[in-house]
Amino acid sequence: MRGWMWCGLLMLSPLAMAADGSWSSSSFGGMLSQGKQTLKSRPVQPDIAPPQGAIAATLAWRITTDGNVPMGFRVQVCGGNRCVRLSGLSGEMALPVGFPASGPLWFEYVSTVRGAIAPSVTILSNQVTLGYRVR
Repeated sequence: MRGWMWCGLLMLSPLAMAADGSWSSSSFGGMLSQGKQTLKSRPVQPDIAPPQGAIAATLAWRITTDGNVPMGFRVQVCGGNRCVRLSGLSGEMALPVGFPASGPLWFEYVSTVRGAIAPSVTILSNQVTLGYRVR
């Protein structure tokens, strides 16, 4: 009987109630043809919202372009009122506190150089997987 009682108490503990999850989504970006230009992708968000109280923890991303990106090309992912600079066209990182676990998220592509970008860069796809914790 005591074994069942301990099992029941453990199930009610906050640690036992913590859960992890993730969602994945993709969109396309568009074309960047001029320097000093910022291009926003279409938003990405989960098909089913994470549980109430979900906290964004990690982000994995993969961006596919139609060719090489020019010098001065930067990418950041944004959500809510926050943006985080990404280290390249693919990777994984921990997200800062306050990043929305349920999205929507979007990418911003920035060219820091002046003048025309030749050839232009087309963002074919943005893929993300957002990992979250629930307490």
